[in-house]
Amino acid sequence: MTAIPEAITAFQAEFAGTDVARRFTDDELELIYSLAYNLYTQGKYEEAVRYFSFLTVYRPTSTRFLKGLGAAQFMGKRYVEATATYSFVILLDPADAEALCLNGQALLMSGELEDARACLEFATQVPGGKPEFAAKAKALLELISA
Repeated sequence: MTAIPEAITAFQAEFAGTDVARRFTDDELELIYSLAYNLYTQGKYEEAVRYFSFLTVYRPTSTRFLKGLGAAQFMGKRYVEATATYSFVILLDPADAEALCLNGQALLMSGELEDARACLEFATQVPGGKPEFAAKAKALLELISA
């Protein structure tokens, strides 16, 4: 299992040195993030998906950009895509309780009950995870077990 974190670290290091990674400054990407976030808060989820997708091209391992993309996909009822996005976040950080909980929600909406249950159960047990997401995951587990 140690090969996966090593592979992710190698991917991040390799991508960081490419020309694509340097086309936009961090400030420019932050401005684009602000636009994407504003579209999301206005309920313009499809437009937000486009902006967040763009951001992930330039920072493919930014969990912040990926979570924005996953949230916009989820709210736009693109649950399968949201699951794929959140799964990548989990691959980058298997102890991310927020991503585990959000992925569990997306899996539920996709009809993948057993996978959702496993994801949510893990979210409740992540050491050092955000307690609000552990509580949300626990509540969802209780809901689907009723």
